[in-house]
Amino acid sequence: MVHDIQPEPPFTLSGAELTRHPERTVRVSRIATALGVLGVTALLGALGFMVTSTVYLTVTKSRDWHDMLDWWDAGMALIAVLPAAFYAWRWNRIKAAWTFRGYHLGAEELYLRTGLLHRSFTVLAYARIQEVNVSSGPIQRRYRLVTVTISSAAGSDAVENVDPQTARDLRDRLTELARERRLPV
Repeated sequence: MVHDIQPEPPFTLSGAELTRHPERTVRVSRIATALGVLGVTALLGALGFMVTSTVYLTVTKSRDWHDMLDWWDAGMALIAVLPAAFYAWRWNRIKAAWTFRGYHLGAEELYLRTGLLHRSFTVLAYARIQEVNVSSGPIQRRYRLVTVTISSAAGSDAVENVDPQTARDLRDRLTELARERRLPV
C-alpha cells in the first residue's frame, strides 16, 4: 500500500529528482512516535487515575481501596488502549510519510517536500538564507542521523534525518550558495 502512493503534480519538481532520506529514518520516526505515545499514555493514565479515584470516592463515599481497584481496571484499560490504537494506525503511515519527503538543490533555490496528510512543497531562494544549522538528538545519534535547519527571514525549514556526511556537504553547499547570491545592501 505504501508504494502505491505517489506525489501529484503540485508537489513534484519537473526535470529533477528529489534526494531521498536513508531507510533508517523510518525507524527513528517510529521510535520518536512511540516515545510520544508512551508519554501521552502515562499522562492520560495519571489523569485517569486522579479523575476516576475522585469520582469513585465522591459517589460511593467508600474508603475501601479494594472495591475501587475493581472498578478502576476497566477505565484504565480503555485509557491505555486509545494511545496504543493511535500508534498502530500511525505505524504504517510513518513509512508512507517518508516516501514524500525529499529535497533538491536547484540552480537558484532549495526545494523541500514534506507530508503525507498535510503536504507542503517549499521553495527557498539561496539569497534569502540567513543561517544553516546541523543538530541531532539522542535517537538520531544512535542511528547516525542529523537534521539540517535552514533559517530565513520567513522562518525556518529543515531537512530531517540525513547522514552526517550528507549534512556536512549540504551545510557547506548551502552556505556557499547563500554567500554567492546574497543581495547587496
